Amino acid sequence: MITFNNVSFAYANGASALSNVNFHMDKGEFVFLVGPSGAGKSSILKLIFREIVAKHGQVFVNNNNLGRLKQRQVPYFRRQVGVVYQDFRLLPEKTAAENVAFALEVIEASSREIKRRVPYALESVGLGGKEKRYPHQLSGGEQQRVALARALVNNPALLVCDEPTGNLDPNTSWQIMNLLHDINLRGTTIFIATHDREIVDKMGRRVLELREGILVRDDLKGVYVDAN
Repeated sequence: MITFNNVSFAYANGASALSNVNFHMDKGEFVFLVGPSGAGKSSILKLIFREIVAKHGQVFVNNNNLGRLKQRQVPYFRRQVGVVYQDFRLLPEKTAAENVAFALEVIEASSREIKRRVPYALESVGLGGKEKRYPHQLSGGEQQRVALARALVNNPALLVCDEPTGNLDPNTSWQIMNLLHDINLRGTTIFIATHDREIVDKMGRRVLELREGILVRDDLKGVYVDAN
């Protein structure tokens, strides 16, 4: 699903973000990406979503060589990847259903398809009956569920999450993580960048750790901080 081959990246000011990063992630995996602020986690996510392009090395996502994608192909590639952010990024003037529908409207899905898929997406994240509520009428956890439904409505092969529990209380964070676990069991590959030590430690999933742009650890059943 994801392969990084000797990937390095530096920003325009010359600052190095990533140095010779190598890892492979299979379809159906659930992987955490950890490391301190400034370690390069955001650069990894931006490369996966093709927001930036590797200066050296190769990035493959779902059999796409992202360095060779033409700009006109990028929107079609992104339909294969759902993205969830810490700050939800919902449109405040749209209802929950309209926020989810927006992801289909931008790819010019038919109104019939939108009417069929939006309720299903909201139901799948536990928001059935709240389709007409606006973001300000929803709790933080419910807003994150809308963001998840929006990311999932195109049936992506890969779901990438950037600090999905960063703005949530512990109980709500676990509700979101349990939901992500269920989504993974349905076959969606999940890649999560997080600072949430408790969640990483308790879930016992594969952990990749970055430090100063270098991949220093890849543990099959890891914890947030390596004891060694």
